[in-house]
Amino acid sequence: MAEKLITKGKLDQLMRTKGKHSDGGGLILQVTSPGSASWVFRYKDRQTHKERWPCIGPAKTYTLDEARDKARLCRVELHEGRDPAAFLAANRRAAPAGKLFSTAMAEYLKIKAPTWAASNRDRELRRYAFLFGQVPEFTALPLRTIDQDAKNKALSNWPVGSKQRRDIGFYIEAIIRYVETGKLRLKKKRVVAHHEAMPWADVPAFFARLSETDTIGARALAFTILTGSRTDEVIGTKRKGKWTKLPATWGEITEEDGKPVWAIPDDRMKAGLQHSVPLTPQMLALLGDRRADNIPLFKVGNQNAMLNTLKSLDSNDYTVHGFRSSFEDWGAEATIFPRDLVKLCTAHDTRTETDRAYQRSALLAKRREILESWSNFVSP
Repeated sequence: MAEKLITKGKLDQLMRTKGKHSDGGGLILQVTSPGSASWVFRYKDRQTHKERWPCIGPAKTYTLDEARDKARLCRVELHEGRDPAAFLAANRRAAPAGKLFSTAMAEYLKIKAPTWAASNRDRELRRYAFLFGQVPEFTALPLRTIDQDAKNKALSNWPVGSKQRRDIGFYIEAIIRYVETGKLRLKKKRVVAHHEAMPWADVPAFFARLSETDTIGARALAFTILTGSRTDEVIGTKRKGKWTKLPATWGEITEEDGKPVWAIPDDRMKAGLQHSVPLTPQMLALLGDRRADNIPLFKVGNQNAMLNTLKSLDSNDYTVHGFRSSFEDWGAEATIFPRDLVKLCTAHDTRTETDRAYQRSALLAKRREILESWSNFVSP
């Protein structure tokens, strides 16, 4: 007797696990997607010496015991010199009448279509009509008769690896899944967390209070506000006591075109591109006297030093990162500086590829003008 590798208690779990699961004796549970599976019989054709995988039937139609009985009969056919595939084709259970695939697809699209963007909806519906219009025999099948053989026959209309074949295979599984579970396959929407930003008009008053606080965390926060930088670009980031992003050091304070800049290397920038920040007199005053290149600009006591300073001076739940938005809002509402240049000051390059091709420089002089105006507004 062939060893049975699938237990009835394990069957439900395997039905949700994509792949081929052997029950021994040539019986295979073939799962194409969670909940969509067929029983197949694997054997070697005695004439061609090639493996064949004829379908016994859907796993939701045939129980484990029924599939084993069919496999046993297939082994008898094989032993007596007959073809198991021909036996299965001649003796496959007559499919009960029921909902057609075309009907199920119409119901599915009625629910699915509203989830698509309005600009894409007509195009997606035309795509379904075009692809399934090429397999009318498949769409006319009752749902309960659709097994892997039926799916493979439909897919064979397109070359292996083609986009059309991948798409219609995905559509078939999605429609069947909807019929069985009532659930659509939806892409998870990315939730963007917005950082609370202080209104730009309130920043000067806050900065005045901040300037009266004589701590390293306060000076680091003031420098961060004036430069429009991210927290980790100024004081670095630690995880479990180890640096995952190093802090800014005096080695990054240099000159370009004869004027002071803070040159942040690419490996410390979120976008992975080197970024030079024009330094204004107010920024330089916060840095103080020049020190050795390997010394951090602001050696704070902990990663929350700036945030704690902000909370101690203001109780409105603003964030350090939010000052970048305060700066950009000021540029948009209180100045006539081009918006793309204001955003470039915070390393947000929104220029088109064409603009970047013509504007090969980092536009340092123009950005210096913007940051000087911001510094004079915040700390006159």
